[in-house]
Amino acid sequence: MHPMSSLAVLLLLHLLLHCTASAPLTTTSFLSQYSHFGSFSRYLAETGLANSLFDRTNLTVLAVDDAVISRLSGESRDVIRKVLSVHLVAGYYDLHKLRQLPNGRATLSTLFQENGNPQGSVEVAILRNGGVAFGSNRDVKLLNSFASHPHGISLLQISDLIMKPQSKGDDNGKKCVTYCPPPRAISKKSEALPIDTVFKLPSPLPTWPAGGGFAGGTIDFGGLLVYQTSSFSKVWAAYEGGPDNHGATFFEPSSLPEGYFMFGSYAQPNNRPLSGWLLVGKDQINDISNGTLKKPVDYSLIWSSNSSKIKQDVSGYIWSPIPPDGYKAVGHVVTTSPEKPSLDKIRCVRSDLTDQCETETWIWGFKGNPLSVYSSRASNREVGALAVSAGTFIAQNGQPSSSPLSCLRNAKHNISAMPNQSQIEALIKAYSPIVYFHPDEAYLPSSVDWFFTNGGLLYTKGQESNPVPVEATGSNLPLGGSNDGAYWLDLPLDGAAKDRVKKGYLQSAQAYVHVKPMLGATFTDIAIWLFYPFNGAAKAKVKFINLSLGRIGEHVGDWEHVTLRISNFDGQLWNVYFSEHGAGIWKGVSELEFQNANKFVVYASLHGHAAFFQPGTFLQGSDGVGMRNDVKKSSMFLDTGANYSIIAADHLGPSAVPVLPWLNYCREWGPRADYDAADEMQKVAKALPGKLKTALANAISGLPPEVLKQEGPTGPKMKPNWNGDEA
Repeated sequence: MHPMSSLAVLLLLHLLLHCTASAPLTTTSFLSQYSHFGSFSRYLAETGLANSLFDRTNLTVLAVDDAVISRLSGESRDVIRKVLSVHLVAGYYDLHKLRQLPNGRATLSTLFQENGNPQGSVEVAILRNGGVAFGSNRDVKLLNSFASHPHGISLLQISDLIMKPQSKGDDNGKKCVTYCPPPRAISKKSEALPIDTVFKLPSPLPTWPAGGGFAGGTIDFGGLLVYQTSSFSKVWAAYEGGPDNHGATFFEPSSLPEGYFMFGSYAQPNNRPLSGWLLVGKDQINDISNGTLKKPVDYSLIWSSNSSKIKQDVSGYIWSPIPPDGYKAVGHVVTTSPEKPSLDKIRCVRSDLTDQCETETWIWGFKGNPLSVYSSRASNREVGALAVSAGTFIAQNGQPSSSPLSCLRNAKHNISAMPNQSQIEALIKAYSPIVYFHPDEAYLPSSVDWFFTNGGLLYTKGQESNPVPVEATGSNLPLGGSNDGAYWLDLPLDGAAKDRVKKGYLQSAQAYVHVKPMLGATFTDIAIWLFYPFNGAAKAKVKFINLSLGRIGEHVGDWEHVTLRISNFDGQLWNVYFSEHGAGIWKGVSELEFQNANKFVVYASLHGHAAFFQPGTFLQGSDGVGMRNDVKKSSMFLDTGANYSIIAADHLGPSAVPVLPWLNYCREWGPRADYDAADEMQKVAKALPGKLKTALANAISGLPPEVLKQEGPTGPKMKPNWNGDEA
């Protein structure tokens, strides 16, 4: 169950539902897509502004994304509260209403103004091009309108923080803004940072079984030979901004094999150990006019820290290569000199060997500067897609736009680097996770055949009085088709047998393994699925009150998984995806807990079985209200490498992996629950005071549908990630 950090989502849901009875519940799923306001939401909660908004109607939120609001990192709570108050407009303004303003402009009242600050209003104007600008200088632009509900709340994304000028100056004689933080001195790094440590797996990589091109060091993309390197030399670092305000460091390969060239620099936040990679390439064609690689014709300067008052050792410069015709740039270059880099420093790539890429996670940015640095990823990440990230970063100086950089493309359709069956088994032996269950867990996993042979039943619509026992392999299940509601599975009819099967049988549990090529077959994804006969009831937290949610969350059948992403260049594990009921999160290998050499630990949440990378209580909600996910070690655990079954590895060929019939069962693994969720919620809410009752209802309604399912899930093969990326 994935914790939704965005208080904006829950706050807006509250107002939409509380203030306007006709608000459609589908707004929940719409708003929950926008996670990039996480820091804005967190600040609303931490400053107490969120609580003050519970009973308000007709409100407009001018929100900024995480990169922009990072400029407030390190400021006092009072300063942040004042700044955010300017972004909460008293009155409802959606895009249509803004464009209907008399004379195309207006002065809007804000919560900052209502709190006794006469100069706390916000000016808004319609520009000649039809855009909308805020602030006295019209330098803050409207980027998007995410959610709007007349007489309720409007959520608008703006390009920058609105800093309202005041009449007095600061100590330096400069005009101040809505807050006047003390000037920061420019200083160098004063303490060790996590990135100063190079992450290494607890144990060296084993010698993989021979065969094919797996872990061979290079992959041929079609005249372009590609090699993955993790040996870096530091180029430049900033010691503030970015995640946790720790700054970021920029690197380039410390050495290259003969004939290879870098495509761009590597960047990483300073808040975790150094753990990353870059792809470098070698032209195998040696055709002067049409080679796979060519030098850039020039560079353009994207950004320089020369005039930035940030903590740094020296000034840094970020350059964008200008490729020759028919070629594309794949990365930026970072230097510590205002002189342009040598044209021989990197290579651009022939266009047919490139693909579209996009930004992924925020790496760095800082207060008072429009630069944002992101990791890059391929836009098309379906199984069989050919696009490959080169490991480089994307720098955006100003408003986000389509990236000028490209990803690589494995144009040769080369899957020879994928592991064969013996290599897959060696990878599972090396990396298979150990899953720990909560000490109070009553509903453990089992194998699928144990579930069937211990009384699992198949129901047919219209023949509910005549369920059929399921064969151990599922051979009598209806296969193919779609999830049309014509069939479903259920527990045994006998009460004692039903209770026994609901509890699962850990000794029988199997890990079901799906192996697939990803990112142009440069990586192997190993998805490890576990089956639970029953998903238990959920629990909630409302401020300091812990509540059982009755039967809410209960359903027959539960499929959960984690996915290992392994480099086909050398067999190194780089990332793990932890699924959390319809959502999930990727974690880098340096963030994992390891046990028994290179095996990592997974924590299954109490009753819900969502996967987490560390113990604790994780709230799926915000402002202290939402669904609890409790995870903790106990004596109950499953070593997934000790009992597993490979259920699919299509790259090995159609007959390499025996087909289990139940894998092609497309319907639900449980019936629709025999309880009414609304009635259960009313029972729970009776014990709460009014505001908390409403807050809980809104938090629960904002959860992904998978969390509150009243029917069993479909099986692994029906999930979107079966043929695509995780997220």
